[in-house]
This record gives sequence, C-alpha cells and structure tokens, in this order.
Amino acid sequence: MLARWIRLGSLGQQKFDASCTTLAALQSRTAAPILLWGEEAARYPFALIAPLKFAPGRKDRWLSWGLAAAVATYRQFEVPAYLDGEIYLHGRNIAASRVALVGECAVISSSFLMRFPERCVPTPSFELEQAFRLRLEAQHGWSFDSSWPSGAEAVSLAARLPSPA
Repeated sequence: MLARWIRLGSLGQQKFDASCTTLAALQSRTAAPILLWGEEAARYPFALIAPLKFAPGRKDRWLSWGLAAAVATYRQFEVPAYLDGEIYLHGRNIAASRVALVGECAVISSSFLMRFPERCVPTPSFELEQAFRLRLEAQHGWSFDSSWPSGAEAVSLAARLPSPA
C-alpha cells in the first residue's frame, strides 16, 4: 500500500496542528495514509493521518497503534523510550501525543525530541525520518512516497493557516 510522507518544514506547533487538521479534513475514506513531518525549536512534530479503514476499530487503541513505530525508532537510537499510553523516557512523558477523529480519518500526532538525552548535538532530521519511515513501513506494510500537498490541499492550507506574526 502506498502512503504519503509530507515534510512541512520549520513551523511552530500551532501551524503544524492547523495543517494537520486541514489535511485530515480533506481526505476521503479511500485516501492513502499520510505522515506529516515538521521541525520546531526542540522537537520534530509528526502526525499520522489514516483513513478509518486502516486504524484499529476502537479509538482507545489508536494511540498505541500510531506510536509503536515511534518507540521502536527511539530504541533504534539506543534511547530506552517506552509506551504506556504515551511515550515515556525515564518515567517522564516526552511527547504530549494526541488522538482525534477528523472527517474520515484517525489522526495521531506526537513528536520526537530533537536532542536525545546524554547527547549534546541534535539528532539530524534526515536520520530520524529515515529510521521512523522504515519502522512505520514494517509495522503497517505501507510504502512511503515523499509527497507535496495536492493542489486542492495546498489551496486549503493557504486559506486556513494563521498568517505569520
């Protein structure tokens, strides 16, 4: 199954969330799953937007279904994160993840730490993206294609996003 990987670039959490909601609302029940990837001051926000046919039947299972690959990615980088209803590291919530139903889609949004504990330099976005992509592909059986928002999606994003301050 082909899925879309959309890089939104550097933007604040408010604009990332607005982009996520806008794109999710535009998807049909037959759309390909989307992974949105962003970059913020200290985090790499991401959101999995999947038509309901791909998500577990019960909404209370969506978070663990959507975050298992993120935990596996942390572990690949030797960061002992774990899933306990949320992504934790050394007993602390490190992600502030959210689940929502938007239109025909399950939306699971979260983030990766830009700097892993005990390391002084930020983890490069490209390396983290590639590891996460492989984990998602293995978990869901999807094949990601780097993508841009479609023409209609781009128009809706431009119309609905807050203007820069």
